[in-house]
Amino acid sequence: MKFLVHITFAMFLLYSCSTTDSLFQQDSVSSTLPEWYSEDSYLSDSTSIHYFFSFQSEDSLASAKHGYKVAQIALLNTIDDKVELVRMQQEDDSFWSSPAVIQTLRSSTYLFKDLMAPKYETVLKKQGSDYYEYYLQISVLKEKIIKELKKSTDNHLGSDEPFWVELNESF
Repeated sequence: MKFLVHITFAMFLLYSCSTTDSLFQQDSVSSTLPEWYSEDSYLSDSTSIHYFFSFQSEDSLASAKHGYKVAQIALLNTIDDKVELVRMQQEDDSFWSSPAVIQTLRSSTYLFKDLMAPKYETVLKKQGSDYYEYYLQISVLKEKIIKELKKSTDNHLGSDEPFWVELNESF
């Protein structure tokens, strides 16, 4: 049985190294967090949004795959909430409350999935168990989000500079 676990572990390590340069497999008995990981799930600096996520599973590969998908959805929802909050705060209520603007903005935020890539990924074996903990950091440049949002709205909102400034600051 241990041999099978080691083979599975080795296969995952080979697979993960071939798919991303930032995935580190550590067969560690320590359950300490990776040094880059933040317990705050959402952090922002002047240029980027950073999202941190952890997931636990009995299978290290399933943990990584599922955890990454869940983290992407969570970050997309966070971005969508921030866009919606800024939209609701705009002064020209007739324009910003129109179904066309709402639909365009809400559907556009889900296109950001292609902008997301793991900055760091680590899988650790949980101390004293058969579970693996997957830690992930996704970082996205604010500039890229706004550029893609402008592009996906056909620059329809491009002339309303206060919206874009407020949106950038809200991230």
